[in-house]
Amino acid sequence: MRKSSLVFTARLPKPSLLGSEILLVYDESLVKYSTEFKSWLKSFPLRYPVAAGEKLKSVDEFPLHIHKIVALCRKSSSRNLTVVVVGGGSVGDFGGFVASVLKRGVRLIQIPSTWLAAIDSAHGGKTALNVGSAKNQIGTFYPADNIFLVKSLLLSQPSARSFEGFGELLKIALLAGGSFWKSFSKEKNVTPDLLWKYLRSAIQEKYKIVNKDPLEKTGHRHLLNLGHTVGHALEVYHELPHGIAINYGLDFSLRYGVHLKLMTRKDYDALMTYPVMAYLLSPSRDQLLFSNAQFLKNMQNLLLSDKKKTSSHKLRFVFLKNPGKATIVEVTVDDLLIEICRQKEEEWND
Repeated sequence: MRKSSLVFTARLPKPSLLGSEILLVYDESLVKYSTEFKSWLKSFPLRYPVAAGEKLKSVDEFPLHIHKIVALCRKSSSRNLTVVVVGGGSVGDFGGFVASVLKRGVRLIQIPSTWLAAIDSAHGGKTALNVGSAKNQIGTFYPADNIFLVKSLLLSQPSARSFEGFGELLKIALLAGGSFWKSFSKEKNVTPDLLWKYLRSAIQEKYKIVNKDPLEKTGHRHLLNLGHTVGHALEVYHELPHGIAINYGLDFSLRYGVHLKLMTRKDYDALMTYPVMAYLLSPSRDQLLFSNAQFLKNMQNLLLSDKKKTSSHKLRFVFLKNPGKATIVEVTVDDLLIEICRQKEEEWND
């Protein structure tokens, strides 16, 4: 699988540097909060604006999009065409999938516009569409030729996007351990400048994992799903932003690991003393978990549709033993439902 070239830049790149024939797929909301992007947009005659969100990734909606895109690119050749995608995770997934199938695959450039995408989803080559409420059921491995990390674009985001990107940054720091965790764990404030400060290191740490298992054949890449199994289910059920849901998923995974004695309570308590871990906790987290039959049935259905399943009722779950040391354990869906009930009922002295 080809490797993506990373470009860190202060401003959006000149269009002439991106290719001779360009289809720009972009989040239509960008024109509202980035005057730089609004001006830059005018340089591209082939433009396809989209509304970000999970609906964009629906397999039912895709035929409508691809008909319009094919018509838009009817005079372009597969040899010269480059799809440039500017947006967050859903736009990146959608645009990447388009590039992978359009004219049997054309050149792809990703320019993530959200911290979440810049830290995580723009890297590793995954594209995805959803089938019903089941996330990422259809997709390809199609790494971008180039990924531009544009400081001005990322810093132009609404402030809420910084916190939404924090869950993925915390996840990768916990997986990495070492000097990255030592430095990051002392941070007290989630700000755009903090995210830019650690962006390069976070991306490098993700690629260390991805490069050992680029096509998800050995299972090593599943470490990147720390916090995602229950996090994804809560995201769909409560319609949460992805990054916020991952915060709750990380919290669930850590508490579950203590219960299974994969992490000692002493190590857990020590971990939670680091300043940065204060942002993992929320007074409302237990309000997301319920022990009633309808909630558990919905969670069961969402977990059964998880692509990390190893059999009809089992899936791979990532636990943290300590920063820099994670493990993958096969658990049943029933195990997770029981743990949801346990965490809902148990009093934790946080």
